[in-house]
Amino acid sequence: MGPAKPIRLVSPDEVLKRRRANSFELATLLCSFLIGNGFAACVVSGYATREVVNNDQQRVVCPFVPTEDEESDEEQKPEAPNKYQLRQPPDLRSQYLLNIEEEKVAKVQAEEANRLAAEQEEVERLEQPPDDPKRGHRVHAWVAILMNAPWCYKPGYREMLLDPNTGELVLQPPSAFFLEPSTGFRHEVSTTDYVAIESIWNQHNYYVNKQDPAAGLAKMRWDLADGRDWEHFLPGEPYELREDSAVPEDQDPLTTEEEIEKEKHLDMPTSWVRSLNVSRTDYEQRFPDGMKVIYFKKTIYERFAPYRNLIGLVRRITTYETLDYDGPISRWEFYANRDDQLNLVRIEYRTNETEEHFDKGRPDCLRLLKHRAAPNNEYELRFFHQYRFDALQTLIYHATYIQEHYDKRDDLLYYREFRNIPKDKITKEPSKLTHITEKFHQNVAKEPVKDIAIRNCYIQDNKIALQFHYGEDCITASTREFVKPPKSEMGEEVPYDPACTSGYVSNPWDPQPTQLDLFLMLKEQLKAEELASHAFRRRVVEIDTMLSERRKQTDSPRLTNSLFDPLRNEEARQLRLAKYEAIKAREEQIKQQQADFLAPYLLRLGDTSKRAPTRAQVLALYRDCTADLRHFYQRLEEELRNRCDDLITEEQSLKRFLSRFQQHFEDAEYEKFIAEGETIERDKHILQMRLENLQDDYRRKAEHLRQALRADERLRPYLGAEIESPCERSDYDDE
Repeated sequence: MGPAKPIRLVSPDEVLKRRRANSFELATLLCSFLIGNGFAACVVSGYATREVVNNDQQRVVCPFVPTEDEESDEEQKPEAPNKYQLRQPPDLRSQYLLNIEEEKVAKVQAEEANRLAAEQEEVERLEQPPDDPKRGHRVHAWVAILMNAPWCYKPGYREMLLDPNTGELVLQPPSAFFLEPSTGFRHEVSTTDYVAIESIWNQHNYYVNKQDPAAGLAKMRWDLADGRDWEHFLPGEPYELREDSAVPEDQDPLTTEEEIEKEKHLDMPTSWVRSLNVSRTDYEQRFPDGMKVIYFKKTIYERFAPYRNLIGLVRRITTYETLDYDGPISRWEFYANRDDQLNLVRIEYRTNETEEHFDKGRPDCLRLLKHRAAPNNEYELRFFHQYRFDALQTLIYHATYIQEHYDKRDDLLYYREFRNIPKDKITKEPSKLTHITEKFHQNVAKEPVKDIAIRNCYIQDNKIALQFHYGEDCITASTREFVKPPKSEMGEEVPYDPACTSGYVSNPWDPQPTQLDLFLMLKEQLKAEELASHAFRRRVVEIDTMLSERRKQTDSPRLTNSLFDPLRNEEARQLRLAKYEAIKAREEQIKQQQADFLAPYLLRLGDTSKRAPTRAQVLALYRDCTADLRHFYQRLEEELRNRCDDLITEEQSLKRFLSRFQQHFEDAEYEKFIAEGETIERDKHILQMRLENLQDDYRRKAEHLRQALRADERLRPYLGAEIESPCERSDYDDE
């Protein structure tokens, strides 16, 4: 995009082929697409800033940087104060000293805020572009979308308000906003990127701006019908822009041919530009060479065509600390068409943290994989828990612990944590489980003293500690602790020693558990501990398998394509084409084959290969075939004759009516009856001609059928010259 106007403009179709154009050609192409979609778009010729003309966006904040959705917690309503609550102790501190301390803190905070504001102002001053000596002289073209334009019927772009004087809905004054063709960004008329406008044009006319450029674009008026602000170049405007011509409601907003001929001053040549067409291949490629890099302020935005990269990368956004793109801060990589359903990878360079986001469809239902590198070296896995049998929502994996968060489980478990000794890399000794913590939601069907809230299994100490849910009006929770018997003493029956258990019941009115209850509870907790230990071992294997599979998918990614993708699924495309050609060939073969008149009648004879038909059966078959054709035409003829008789009856009735009441009708009514009689006469004549054509058609088809039957190889041995019988003569011949 140079600083001067181009000496020639190529067509929009040529721009799509070249993938390279100046601002005027880009604006014309974009305006053509917008007008074709119903927008009131215009190409604007004017002056812009140096950055816009040179398409320099290094001082523009990147609008594509993802923002984290902060979960907004609902504001909790303050509870009403309880009149029975304890009073706060009196504050014996010196208020004078507290005020002095608050003033010091406020002063320090104000100084810090002023310092940060001064630093921000200094940074913004240093980041300002240098002065442009050619400001206001750099020619540029862009697109303006007119709001409330009379010729725009796009929904949402015409605002009607009630006129307080007349009480009718009137169109609001026209307004506009701008589109930059080189970037696709929207700009309001108050933007500082555009300096002035010389002229605009669209499919209707060419308009020269007569308004004062010193007033700025924000105060421009966009009523193109106002001759004081805009001067149109071509004579003869459409109805919409004529103040002295109101368009009737039942008439299209177009001039008549006489008015067009009266106002025509020249004949425009026929358009030599081909219709705009973007092929599937070009649309998928999107950019020249399939990629595009845009440099924003402290951000590099890269875009890639689908399937250009073997890893499925389609977008990449990297933020930096400086304007020279030094010191990366964050990176977002967007993927598509991945077999592992990967859609986003986020890398935080400062914390050395990586996040991988996945779409639905993975066998393990993985939604997010977050890895925190050393020294933490922790993995956080989030799942689509709605589709997992165990309802696992979040899993945090470390060498020394595993934390599991569940949602809506049948056993009301919502949290489980395993503490273990990590695996020895030298001796290859597996990890040893040391502690299990499980937390449960309250079960309303159980009594609080029997409803476990927290279960702690101390594997090395051979202890199981239970905490139950709080009962009603209880300020403490009931607890119970078991000391497990040694494994050597455990057989089929678990030994029980009353001295190995202790507990506390918070509510004194609740019954104390019996020794049998404690024994059954101990057996239940031992079984629960065993199940949790098995779950730990399965979880370790599952995590190792999942992480190993993720490493393979990262090192050797696979891409998928749709079954209906014509650019890549060539095998499916060839199968569809072959199926289409086979259907088409079969249809052509059916058209060329001669009709088999005897096929329905030969079914009555059964299998003729085992038992040959007799001559009587063949003659009956022959007569049935010809009789069916005769009966079909008889029904058609009977229907036409009935309709013809109805018309004759109606015609006679109309004649009697007119002869009797002829003197009581006016001329217009009498002519109407005459016209109705002529219509009846014409319909009767048409039916008579159709009857004659039907008889001729029957004679021709009956003769063709008799010849085809005589020539048929299946009937020739049974038919002779004596086959001529009265049954072959049509009813029409008998008549």
